[in-house]
This record gives sequence, structure tokens and C-alpha cells, in this order.
Amino acid sequence: MSYKTIISETVLKNNINNKDFIIFDTRCDIKDRGYGIDSYTEGHIENSIFVDVDNDLASEKQQGTGRHPLPDIDTFCEKLSHWGMNNNKQVVIYDDAGGAFAGRLWWMMKWLGHDDVAVLDGGLNSWVKNGNKLTTSPTIFEKSYFQPNVNNNLIASIKDVEEAQYAMNTILIDARSKERYDGISDPVDPIAGHVPGAISHPLGTNLDRTGNFKTKEELKHNFYKISNELKEKDIISMCGSGITACHNILALELIGIKNVKLYVGSWSEWITDPNRTVVTIKPN
Repeated sequence: MSYKTIISETVLKNNINNKDFIIFDTRCDIKDRGYGIDSYTEGHIENSIFVDVDNDLASEKQQGTGRHPLPDIDTFCEKLSHWGMNNNKQVVIYDDAGGAFAGRLWWMMKWLGHDDVAVLDGGLNSWVKNGNKLTTSPTIFEKSYFQPNVNNNLIASIKDVEEAQYAMNTILIDARSKERYDGISDPVDPIAGHVPGAISHPLGTNLDRTGNFKTKEELKHNFYKISNELKEKDIISMCGSGITACHNILALELIGIKNVKLYVGSWSEWITDPNRTVVTIKPN
């Protein structure tokens, strides 16, 4: 059986030594670049491999790009191969933020043509809460070979986003917090606000109080508040820099809505051009 969206702690536990599984740890703190590897070193799920969101899942910011451009495909696939990834493995990804960072790698694997990829539901918190131990032992992996089959139809261009506000058949969804979306304040980017026409749907809306994904019925109810015609629309997901936007893409796939596009540059790219309109919402 393959897993293409989320996977439970129980299933992962039962396959922790399954050679057909490969586990990635994507813990991250956007304000502390050393948090992920430090946390991994202190304790991680057995057989998991640390993947750095800033250095592995993105390339360096360039003029006019967002904070997390996609990495060079060949370079990233070489890393995957080095870690032991091949085209037949079941990928499992976790973090300690409800999937906020794991979703980026989940989306990237889909972009590279690998469908057997799932985010650990509830993440590391669920793993520990259910009595599973962490290890400090290094993960030993044998180099393999991963061949990508890139699907660039999953990427929204800046032109797509600019036209979305006028297109009746396109919905632009923003995964950032309501405070950042409204333009009240932005602790990450120098300008606060949102893209014209974008609809706020913070990623936390997808999770229950335990940090697990809500039921499909609950997710569908929340998303259909945006539009009851989601399946008939082209959907573009964005956030601050193309990381947490993937969480909404994952949640949408959980309710059967696939091929949602990611605006990789997201807000941090949008604001690089002063001619692009910024919308703020003044509090009452």
C-alpha cells in the first residue's frame, strides 16, 4: 500500500525498518537557521534523514525572487540519490510544526514526479505523544538513484498571479496568518499586506487542537467557505515564500482537489516590484 497525502504514526512505526520507506526530518524555524539540525542532533525518529529547508529545499534568494526559490533540479536530485532515494520508495516527511515545513518537500516530490510521498500526521509531536522514542544515532544510508519526471504545471508564474484577480475561474489562496494578510504587521517581510484578490486561509485552519489534520469533512467545510466551486476552478496557493503554501495544497488534496499550483515566490517575491499593488485591511 502506498501513501500519497498523510500517514499515521502507527503505520510509520510498523514500517520504521522497511527498506522501501525513506524518512525525512524537515524541522525548521524561519528565525533560527540552526534550529532544524540542532533539533535533529538532539533527537530524531529512527532512520530519518535531516533535510534543511533553507539549504536543501531552496536556493539562494536572487534579485526579484522570493526568499525560497526552488533549488536546481539536478543538484537536489543528486542529494536525494545520495540519501538513498529512488523512484520506488515510499517517502515519509515530518516536522514539529503540524506539517508547515514538511509540506514543502511533499510538494517538491510531487513536482519531481514522485507520488508515493506522505506527511506524518501530527508530526514529531504525535510520534512522541504515542510513546515512541527518539534516537541520536546517525542514519546510515546507501546511495541510490532517483530519476525525476518534472511537472512544471504545478507552478504558478508571476503572470498567473497577476491575472488571477481578474480571472473568474481562478482562486488565489494565502496561507499566512491573518495578521500578515491584513497588513497589520509582518515579522518576516519588509512590507505587510496581500496580493489583490487573494483569499486568506491560514494553514492552521487545516489542523485540529492536537496538531493533526482535520477530518476530510471538516477540511471540505472550511475550504468550501471560500468557494463551493473549487473543483471547477484553477487554484493557486501562496504564502510568504512558497513554504507553508504547500500545507494548503496538501489539505486540498486530502479532499480530492489535485493539481493546485504553487506560487513559489509568493509574497516575498510580489513585493520586490514597487509597481505591484499591495492591499491592506484596516481594523474597524
